[in-house]
Formats: sequence, structure tokens, C-alpha cells
Amino acid sequence: MNTLKVTGLKKKYGSNDVFTDLSVHLQQNRFVVLLGANGSGKSTFLRLCAGLAPQSAGTIELNDAEERMNRAQLSSYVSEKAAFGFNDTAEAILKSQSEISPDFYLNKAIEFCDVVAVPMQTKWNVMSTGQRYLLSLIIAIAEQRPFIFIDEVLANLDTSKKEAMRSILTDFLVEEDRFILMATHAYEDVEALADGVIFIENKQATIINDLDKWRFEHGKSLKDLFAEVGKR
Repeated sequence: MNTLKVTGLKKKYGSNDVFTDLSVHLQQNRFVVLLGANGSGKSTFLRLCAGLAPQSAGTIELNDAEERMNRAQLSSYVSEKAAFGFNDTAEAILKSQSEISPDFYLNKAIEFCDVVAVPMQTKWNVMSTGQRYLLSLIIAIAEQRPFIFIDEVLANLDTSKKEAMRSILTDFLVEEDRFILMATHAYEDVEALADGVIFIENKQATIINDLDKWRFEHGKSLKDLFAEVGKR
């Protein structure tokens, strides 16, 4: 199993404290949902974990890897800011990724693109926003990295593409021993997938390590938890 351990995390942007002393420890989870109000620091947290930005203080460990470069090598990061060559087709982008990473699941990525109807001969700058999200997520899944950090992707897909991607994620979680942390407001899209929750509020984190146990003890669903977050 993969382990995410954050201890005493602090992050400042100028005079603004995003986190002051945030700690997280998850080690038996496969799919964790990241909750928090807009502006609570969800995107920043994902980027810090993936080694894409430096923390101001504290430690972040992915399977005992603490250095930013090492964490980046263990992580795939998916967000709306993903960018590839404007004139590159999906086919060319996937081929390029396979050349960069020898362990890249090229055939599986092509299969996924077919399932969710990402056009292989369409250029990046012509793709719809939804198609770009899907291709970026498929690339992350096809990389053999133990951690995948996803920032608000499924909420931007139409119903048919959401269903296709949920199916892919479900098969992926069954077959692969990897850790997905996803920030999303679309609770209905991950209700059946999630097994843990990180809730960021007031620069701190509340952790639900076992979501099924939490549901049983509280008689609530992930939908109810999202509703509670929205009221705060």
C-alpha cells in the first residue's frame, strides 16, 4: 500500500498563510476525496504533495520520499492547466509520453481514449475542454506512478463521459495498487469510489481514514458530508 504523510505543513504566499500547521497521514487508502470551500487551499495542497511547489515549512512524504524531485517522480498531476503542443494530436501526445516514460501503458491509454471518445487525430488546440481533461487524466492513469493527484476534472465532463471515466477509474482501482487524491465538488461522481476523505478548513485538515466506517457510524453519505462542507 502507498503512504501519504504530511507533518506540520506550512505554506505562505506573500503575507497570506494558506496552511499553518497541517498534518495528514493516510496509508491504507486507494481513492481519497479532498474537500474544502473555495479558497481553502485544495489546489495548493495537491501541488505541494506532487512536488510541483515548495512548502514554507514542514514535511511531505510519499512512500518515504521527502524531497520535491523524488515526490514529483512518484506523482502524476491532473488539472485544468495541463498543456501539450497546440498542434499535437492525441495520438502524437500519447506516443510522446511513451517515449518519455518507457513504462507508459500506451496500448491501455489508446484503449481508454476509444472508450471515452477522445479523437486520436484531433489536435490539442481544437479539442473541447472536456476532451482535454479526459486525455490528461488518461495520461496520468497510464503512467506507472504510485500517486495520482487530480484537481477538479470530473465536474467539467458531460454525463456520458463521466460514466465512461468512472468505469475506467473503477477498473483501475481494482487492478492497480495506487493512490488517487481528487479534489472535487461532484460528490455523486465519486461516491462509490472513495474510501477516505481529507477535509481542509481554517488551514487545518480533518481526516476520515475509513469512509465506509464513517458512513455506518454517522448514518450519512458522502453527499451529506459535501452538504456540511457547503454550509461552513
